[in-house]
Amino acid sequence: FELSDLEGRLITLESLRGQVVLLNFWSTLCAPCIAEMPSLNRLNSALRDKGLKVISVAIDSSDKPVREYVRKNAISFAVLLDKDKAVFFDDYAGPYLPVTYLLDRNGVIVDKFSGPQVWDTPEMKKRVMMLLEEK
Repeated sequence: FELSDLEGRLITLESLRGQVVLLNFWSTLCAPCIAEMPSLNRLNSALRDKGLKVISVAIDSSDKPVREYVRKNAISFAVLLDKDKAVFFDDYAGPYLPVTYLLDRNGVIVDKFSGPQVWDTPEMKKRVMMLLEEK
C-alpha cells in the first residue's frame, strides 16, 4: 500500500521491508481502538530502539480528529491516513476495528490480532522480541 502520514509524506509497505512492523488499523470513533492506544504507545517506546516499527492507519474520513487525538495523547509512532478505507477493506479484509498485523522483516504477516489488545505485557513484548531477534 501507499498512504500519507500526518505530515503528507507517502509511506509504502515496501519501504518498511527489513523491519518488524506492527500494523494497526483504528479510528477515533472506535472506543476499543482508543482504549488500546496507550499500551501501543508504550510498546513503541519500549521497542522502537530495538527495531520495532509501529504503523497505525486511521480510517477516519477526516484527518482533523486524528490529528487532535495524536497531539493530545503524544502518540509516538507513525500515523497514516486511509480516508477512503481502501487499504483497510481491499487489502486487509476489514470491517472490524481495531485489527493489527505483526509482519516479519520480509513483510510476511505472522500474526493477526482482532479486537483491542494490551500491547505492553511481558508476553506481547516477548512475542515481538522473538521476531526482532531473527536476522
